[in-house]
Amino acid sequence: MIQLASKAQSLKYVESRLQQFKVPELLFFKAELFKESPLLIIDEIKDFFQGRVVIIRSSAADEDGESNAAAGEYDSVLNVASDNEVMIISAVNSVITSFERKRPCHENDEFIVQEMVQNTSMSGVIFTHDLNTGAPYYVINYDDVSGLTDTVTSGGGEYSNRTLYVHRSSLDSLRSDRFLNLLHAIQELEQVMDSQFLDVEFAMSEEQIPYLLQVRAITTQPNWNRAVSKRIDATLKGVQSCARERFKRSFGVFGKTTVLGQMPDWNPVEMIGRAPRALAFSLYKMLITDNAWRTAREIMGYAVPTGKPLMISLAGQPYIDTRLSFHSYLPASLSPTISEKLVNIWVDHLKSNPELHDKVEFDVAITTYSFDIDEKINKLVGDELDASEKIEFKQALHQQTSNLLKGEGDFSISAALNRIDELTLKQAEYEENDSGCDLSALFTMIDDCIRLGTIPFSILARHGFIARTILLSLHQRGILIKDDVNKIQASVRTVASELVDDMQLLQLGTLSRSDFMAKYGHLRPGTYDILTHRYDQMLDFGNHKSAINPEQPSIQFELSTEQNQEIDKLLEEEGFLGINANLLMEYVRNAIVGREYGKFVFTRSVSAILEVIAEYGEGHGLSRDEMSHIPVNDLLDVTMKSCEENIEQHLRNISEKAVGQHTLSVAIRLPQVLFDEAGIHIVPFQVSHPNFITHKKITAFSITVSVDSEVPSLNGKIVLIENADPGFDWIFAQNIGGLITKYGGTNSHMAIRCAEFEIPAAIGCGEQRFEELLSSNQILLDCAAGLINPLH
Repeated sequence: MIQLASKAQSLKYVESRLQQFKVPELLFFKAELFKESPLLIIDEIKDFFQGRVVIIRSSAADEDGESNAAAGEYDSVLNVASDNEVMIISAVNSVITSFERKRPCHENDEFIVQEMVQNTSMSGVIFTHDLNTGAPYYVINYDDVSGLTDTVTSGGGEYSNRTLYVHRSSLDSLRSDRFLNLLHAIQELEQVMDSQFLDVEFAMSEEQIPYLLQVRAITTQPNWNRAVSKRIDATLKGVQSCARERFKRSFGVFGKTTVLGQMPDWNPVEMIGRAPRALAFSLYKMLITDNAWRTAREIMGYAVPTGKPLMISLAGQPYIDTRLSFHSYLPASLSPTISEKLVNIWVDHLKSNPELHDKVEFDVAITTYSFDIDEKINKLVGDELDASEKIEFKQALHQQTSNLLKGEGDFSISAALNRIDELTLKQAEYEENDSGCDLSALFTMIDDCIRLGTIPFSILARHGFIARTILLSLHQRGILIKDDVNKIQASVRTVASELVDDMQLLQLGTLSRSDFMAKYGHLRPGTYDILTHRYDQMLDFGNHKSAINPEQPSIQFELSTEQNQEIDKLLEEEGFLGINANLLMEYVRNAIVGREYGKFVFTRSVSAILEVIAEYGEGHGLSRDEMSHIPVNDLLDVTMKSCEENIEQHLRNISEKAVGQHTLSVAIRLPQVLFDEAGIHIVPFQVSHPNFITHKKITAFSITVSVDSEVPSLNGKIVLIENADPGFDWIFAQNIGGLITKYGGTNSHMAIRCAEFEIPAAIGCGEQRFEELLSSNQILLDCAAGLINPLH
């Protein structure tokens, strides 16, 4: 890269050498000279800019170096009238003072006076490679809402800031003229600067003219793994080939194409992360998304695509094939013609509204009969079905839902809970026999976990969705108000309520640690992650006595006499014979409790499986970190296949190869929702509409909790969690002020928890918003208004 003495001199150097970027006119001066002769410089500014509005910016001696950018450390002052002496003096002094706050003024410190770009349509920052990994992407962080030029660099602008990743070799996949113009200008700048590793600040006029405001070298290059960067292009070709095949029609599956998503249906990115290690991915796949998901739905009377795994891997990142999900949401009795139409409708709807990727069961597809079924059909089906087809669809949904509500057969809540109880007996046998590092025990443990754990849990989870859908439809019919829905959920005591009560007893010393851990010790923040500690492996778990959540009054909710009568009348009118309001409310409560209990029990088996794997690894000289990179199938193969090497070397070779693949997976950017091949190369950060829980409002300090966290004090704080699963339930034993998660749907684990404890929450706020909140000291969370505002 061409090295120039300062930020100002870099701009002057490129000013006359660029055709596509326009550099706003500028002057620059030594800070020391301004101190000595301010009037002389002010006169020059007035004469040059002739009253135009300018920005006065830093160009410090220690800015924009090869190894240190000092980005954002010094002041800039916007909207300075170039004919106003007082404003100029104030602005320049502000910039110089910002130098002196850090260290004494240097002889090479300068300040820039530059014409302000007016009426911008977009502004922001571009890194010509990924800042953290060096991956070959143009990373465009931009604001196309506020009309200001500094919201990205200052961290302001609330949620107007967005991020777009563009693979460097794939500009031809861009459909946007404004981004094409911008990136062509960037490519020219790379040639002029003789570098592909630039940090560029830009603005764009309403006429789509790109303005260059600043250019510097990316200073994080020493941290990059260049070998990984070189492999990305080849890997993306494989991703493209796989996706291309996936988008074609699939034998035995309704729908002409599909949408691939990381959050629909079994939301794998919430449970195992965007780029999980091989063991976590393979275990989630084996226990749930290979077979258990559709076995459960078939038992419940849904249509299922025979033999189809739900989750696929693209560069090691998990994706749900939503065409399979939509197929499996249909009643088995529905005709193929109608089924094909409905899957196509819902796939197209998700394509057009990707922000609904974590709400497909409520806002994209119709998965059960409800009391607002006609409105839903009008909204989510429209005129794609004729009148007779709509009647057939409604009748099929009605028959299936009626059977499920009556609770007779293998698909019932009670039958699923009976199988869950069988699993608890099996778990006691494992613990009594102490399988230790006997890897062959995994065959039995995995089989039991699927038959008696994840399949019945899948049934319970579907009942949970049905229960919530029915509650919301009663609200739509005006029988329940929104507060009633919240109170019904909050009045249900689940296993999470018991955990909170018992943790408080543990903290008070009235429940022994051994008794607490006998029940809850298997939980871990990161259910499928062998690297995270279980509760019983956390030495300081439950020690924060000062942060005990004050005892909450038990919430009771009963339908009024009028509500009971209205629901009874509605059930009769809708043809639900043998079901009354009391039975319906009992079903709702049982579904909520059953879902959470089923998850609590089967995750005990998951935790035991991980501990057997860890002990086996330790017995053969392999760490948990090494074992985390070995797929579970490869571990099982050790007991069935001979190999030329000894076991330690064989597994270590597998692990070392997977380490490289995982590093590559982390570096590759793919969208959360993928519906065409272009999306593999042009990747926006998904901006999600959060699922707001309760109607409360709170402003509080924030704290980030991760799977690697110890157990901190959370008293009164808004907690930020990326992957929220049952292992994080300990947070509810503290008096937290609120909760925000990156991932999660309206009926996800943490949504249910927050509704139960009446904690204001924003579940599933998306990558873009969550990344912004991480740097916030305080957050305003207003659930009623649907607002999350960072207060820096």
